[in-house]
Amino acid sequence: MPKITIKIMFGPLRSLTGLDELNIEAEGFKEILEKLSKMYGEQVYDIFFSKDGSPHPFNHIIIDGKTYTAQEALNMKFKEDKTIYLWPALDGGV
Repeated sequence: MPKITIKIMFGPLRSLTGLDELNIEAEGFKEILEKLSKMYGEQVYDIFFSKDGSPHPFNHIIIDGKTYTAQEALNMKFKEDKTIYLWPALDGGV
């Protein structure tokens, strides 16, 4: 299973976890969110998605130098180790 290094840039996810970096074994971004939710609670999903399931537009997931929204990254699968930068919105958004 790929080893994923998650770099939490700042914001509510860093406040929730108390970390700026963590390592998880996961085969996809959805699995990362599921594991983070088990570790830190359902607030993880609230950082990236609204109650109706729509993604918050101002969060960024940076994988291999390309920026994705949470919705775009949700179904991504990983075959090799990755470093993923999570850059959640600080406040506001639609």
